[in-house]
Amino acid sequence: EAAAGALLEELGRRFLGPVLEELLGKFQPGILPQPGTLRTFGNLAAANVFGMVPFLNSILGTLLPLLGTARSDPVKCSCCYALQRFCESIQEYLASPGQAPD
Repeated sequence: EAAAGALLEELGRRFLGPVLEELLGKFQPGILPQPGTLRTFGNLAAANVFGMVPFLNSILGTLLPLLGTARSDPVKCSCCYALQRFCESIQEYLASPGQAPD
């Protein structure tokens, strides 16, 4: 699982569209994703800041209502990790407005 996440992260640096499409297929409203999927989202946000930040609104809109359903420690840790990486990528995005696509 970790190797697959690392591969998706690396591919997402250059081919964000197809990678994000595949990941978003596993990220359905009402169902909390697997911990590896959450970690991959977070790592992808850090790896491709300017590609991912515009999508964070919809990702967070799906994820935040589900946080109360996280029961196991691995899922809680993955949620926290992903949120941390999202925050870091937003901060980097805002610090470099000249590079931002929008």
